[in-house]
Amino acid sequence: MLFHELEKTLGDVYVLFAEKFPEHNNLWQTLIKEEQEHAEAVRKLYQLTYKGQALFDEGVIKAEGVQSIIDYVKDTCDPAKLGKLTAKQALMITHDIEKSLIERDLFSHFRVSFQFGDMLRCLREGSLNDLYDN
Repeated sequence: MLFHELEKTLGDVYVLFAEKFPEHNNLWQTLIKEEQEHAEAVRKLYQLTYKGQALFDEGVIKAEGVQSIIDYVKDTCDPAKLGKLTAKQALMITHDIEKSLIERDLFSHFRVSFQFGDMLRCLREGSLNDLYDN
């Protein structure tokens, strides 16, 4: 469930950024909400894999790659907690992380049965919209 951990970790970083850079609170709150929704959706998708209603095709996405993203995101917390990041740096880090995740199209690696197709489509489209809205 590395994807779930990734989404949760992103949400945690955005909570920290919201505390440190309140002048961008609307953005952070939007991202926090989206990461919480993504974490819950990923949890549901994994549950569906155990029920045989979905499968995860790892493809080029390897566990080590996802873990390296998680580690990078966690490493971002230390300078932010110590006040060593500016708002501009936090925004640039956020953009880079989100863009990287969108380019990897993590949700495309799930294959679901027909009745769950809408949920997966909404996740993918929501992630793509995030890139172009920000």
